[in-house]
Amino acid sequence: MSKGYMGTILRVNLSTGAVVFEELADDLKRQFIGGRGFGAKILFDELKPGVDPLSPDNKLIYQCGPLAGTGAQSCSRWIVTTKSPLTGGYFRACAGGPFGAEVKSAGYDILIVEGKAASPVYIWIDDDQVEIRDATHLAGKLTNETTDAIRSELGDKRIKAAVIGPAGEKMVRFAAIVDERRTASRGGVGAVMGSKNLKAVAVRGTQRPDLADRETLMGMVKKQMERVKTDPRMQGFRHLGTAAAVGFCHELGIYPVRNFQRGVMPEVNGTLTGAKFEELFERDAYCKSCPIHCGAVYKVPPGPFSGEPCEGPEYETLYSFGGEIGNSDTAIVLEANRLCDDYGVDTMTAGATIGFAMECYEKGILTKDDLDGLELTWGNQAAIMILLKKMLLREGVGDLLAEGSRMAAQKIGKGAEAYAIQVKGLELAGYDPRGLKGLGLNYATSPLGGSHCVGQCPQELMGTGANDRFAFVGKGAMAMMNQDNVAAFETGIVCIFPMQFKLIDLPGLAAMLKAVTGIDEFGDPEYLTLVGERIWNLERAFNCREGFTRANDRLPERFLRESHAAGPLEGQKFELEPMLDEYYKVRGWDTATGRPTRKTLERLGLADVADELERCGCLG
Repeated sequence: MSKGYMGTILRVNLSTGAVVFEELADDLKRQFIGGRGFGAKILFDELKPGVDPLSPDNKLIYQCGPLAGTGAQSCSRWIVTTKSPLTGGYFRACAGGPFGAEVKSAGYDILIVEGKAASPVYIWIDDDQVEIRDATHLAGKLTNETTDAIRSELGDKRIKAAVIGPAGEKMVRFAAIVDERRTASRGGVGAVMGSKNLKAVAVRGTQRPDLADRETLMGMVKKQMERVKTDPRMQGFRHLGTAAAVGFCHELGIYPVRNFQRGVMPEVNGTLTGAKFEELFERDAYCKSCPIHCGAVYKVPPGPFSGEPCEGPEYETLYSFGGEIGNSDTAIVLEANRLCDDYGVDTMTAGATIGFAMECYEKGILTKDDLDGLELTWGNQAAIMILLKKMLLREGVGDLLAEGSRMAAQKIGKGAEAYAIQVKGLELAGYDPRGLKGLGLNYATSPLGGSHCVGQCPQELMGTGANDRFAFVGKGAMAMMNQDNVAAFETGIVCIFPMQFKLIDLPGLAAMLKAVTGIDEFGDPEYLTLVGERIWNLERAFNCREGFTRANDRLPERFLRESHAAGPLEGQKFELEPMLDEYYKVRGWDTATGRPTRKTLERLGLADVADELERCGCLG
C-alpha cells in the first residue's frame, strides 16, 4: 500500500454489472496528487467529446484526497467529477460529509461509475465486497429517508451514503448528491446519478491509510486546532458561518436583489442578517473532521413552516431564496433550504431560476397562464413555494424551469435569454461582479461557469492598489493565482475556508502532503502551484474539446451594459474584454480563442493533451 493512499481504483459498470479493482498508478499520483486532479485526468482520458451528459456513456468519478482519513483537519471532503447536464462541460462538485473518507477506509482512492442500470439500484461497498443491489423500493424517497432505509436494510447505522432524492431521479438538471445534509450541489451531478438509475452509493470501511510521518502530521494538526480556538477572526465564523455574511455583502452593494437588478434591499437587515440567525441558533453543525463548525441548526420561526429545527442555510441560499427573488422572510428561506436538501437540488440554481422566471413575468415574457396560474411577482411567498415544489418534481411549468435558467430561456424565447444570469449555463453565486471585478473574471473563465468556489479573489476586499475591488487592471494575474491555488488545495482535498483564513497556507499544505505520502515533490509549495496550474489547464482543455472558446467566457450583458441606479455600485459596469486579454496572456493561452497553446501545455507536462487538442482542431 502506498503511503497516504489506499492504492486502488474501484470501477463499477452498471450496464454489465462488472466490478473491477485497478491499481492506482504512480504517475497519476505524482502528476495530479489526488482529489480534483485525479478526476480531471480520468474524465479527460476516458470520456469522448460530444457525449450526452445524461447518457450511459457519461461517467461519475468520486474522489477523496490523500489527506482524508489521516487525522488532518478540514481535509476529508470529497469531489465528484462528471460532464455536466447543466453546462455541457467539465464539472466538479465538492461535499463535506463523511462519505469520501469512508470510501478511503474501504480501500479506495477513486470510485468510477459507468453505464446505466436497467432499474433503480444502489452500490454497496463493504471493504473489498462490492455489490449492485436493487433499489426499486427506494424510488421516490427523500434523501434522508433513503439513507435511513439503507442503514436499516444493511443493519448498521454507521454506514455512510451519497444519495439522490426525487429531483435526481427525475433528472432535474441542477440535482445534487447528498451526504448527511452535506451536498455536492452544483452542475447537476445528482441528475447524472439519476440518469444511471443509481439511487445511492453506500459504504462501510475498516481500513486506515499508512502514513509516512504521523508524528509530524499530528504536530501540525495540533497547531491548527489551537489557532481555530484562539484566532479572533474565527470565533464569529465558527458560530454562524457564512449565514452572517448577508449584512456585509449588502453593505458593499454586492448582494443580489431581484435577479441582480439591484444591490440594495433594506428589508433584509432585520430578517436575513446575523442578528436574526443568532436569535434562531440551536446548535453547531460541521463537516467530517473539521473543527471550524461553520454550519448551524436553526429554529424555524412560528408560522406555516414551523416545526423541527433544520440545518442551514448558508449565505448562498440567503441570496438565492432571499434578495434574488425579492424575499426577506426568514421562514421562507429556511423552508426552501430544507426542501432543496430533502429532494436533492442545488439551492443556488433553484432560487436563481425562480428569480429569472420572476423577471420574465415582470417584463411580460411569461404570463400567469404560462405559470400554471401563479402570479410570480417579486417576493410572492405562496407562489415561490408552489413553484419550487413543481420544479423539484418536474410538474407543470416546473418541468421547464427544472432545465435551469439558460435552457429554460432558450425554450421560452422572446428575449428571455437576457434575464438568465448564468455563465456557461451555471447560475452565478451571490456576489455582483460589478463590485468584485476579479471574482467576475473568475466567473467568466471558470470551467464550471458562474461558480465562486474555484477562484474567489478575497484580496479584493482589502481594497488597495491592484486589490481595489473596482479596479480591472491586474486582475488577470490575481485570478490565475487564486484559481491555481484552489486547484492545488483541492488535490488534498482541503476546504476553502482554512485556506482563506490562513489556517492552512500553501507551505502548510505542502508539509502535510509530504508527511502523509513521503513524496518529496509534494513538500515543495512551488510544485503544488504547478500542479494546480496543470489541473486548471486540463479542465480548460476538456471544455475546448467540447467546443468552448473565448465566446463562452462571457458574463451576462446586464453586467456589461447596466449599472445600479443607486448604492455602492452606482455607475459600475464590468470591463470584460480587456480583462480577458490580460488573463489569457498571463495564462499563456491564445488571446483570440482562449485556448491553451502547445507551449503552455508542454511546460506543464501535458504534451499528450496538446496532441489530443491538435487532433480535434482546438489547440490554441
